[in-house]
Amino acid sequence: MKKNLLIITTLVITVLSACNQTEKKEETTVVTTNTVKTTETTVTTTTPVYDAYPTDTIPGDRYGINNTDATTAQLVRLSLQNLFKKDLDKNLIDSANRKFIFFEYDLNEDGKKEKFVGLTGTYFCGTGGCTQFILDYQGNVITKFTVSGYPIVIDQNKTNGWKDLFIRSGNKDRIVKFDGKNYPSNPSTLPALTLLPGDGLPKALDFTNEPYLWFKF
Repeated sequence: MKKNLLIITTLVITVLSACNQTEKKEETTVVTTNTVKTTETTVTTTTPVYDAYPTDTIPGDRYGINNTDATTAQLVRLSLQNLFKKDLDKNLIDSANRKFIFFEYDLNEDGKKEKFVGLTGTYFCGTGGCTQFILDYQGNVITKFTVSGYPIVIDQNKTNGWKDLFIRSGNKDRIVKFDGKNYPSNPSTLPALTLLPGDGLPKALDFTNEPYLWFKF
């Protein structure tokens, strides 16, 4: 009897020991996840305003987009240097007269802007007005105006596919129309207007009322 009791006790101890080992093997593994917080920084960049003439007192955003383009200024400069090469070589045009302004506008709506060019000084101006040019997009002369005042007003009406122009010449306003090849070069020979052009029309070379850059050539 004692022998049987000893055998049963040994079996119980063995079973309990096996259960404890299984429980140890089945321990739950806890995984800790660390959350990393990041701070997002928003960077605001400001594009600087182009100032074609940084040495003056006029902010860059005051200048018009049609009268400050550096590439156009260089194109006009080269054209003027070629047109007046002989007089420039002879030093007949001093530095005070070697200045110009320009205004870009598509007069025939072909997607390519023509260039109005205004000159100043005693070499180019007299009592009746100044010398002005209209150049094509490549810098070739379309029309050379003489005795023309500032500004040139661009009408909405067209003649031969090109906008009509109002130019003051000889102290009177004239309407200048495209003849199929160019505009008449001397506006003073055209009939004077009895009515002034209306407000709101585009004005080219209006340097007395708007900021313009005077470039050198």
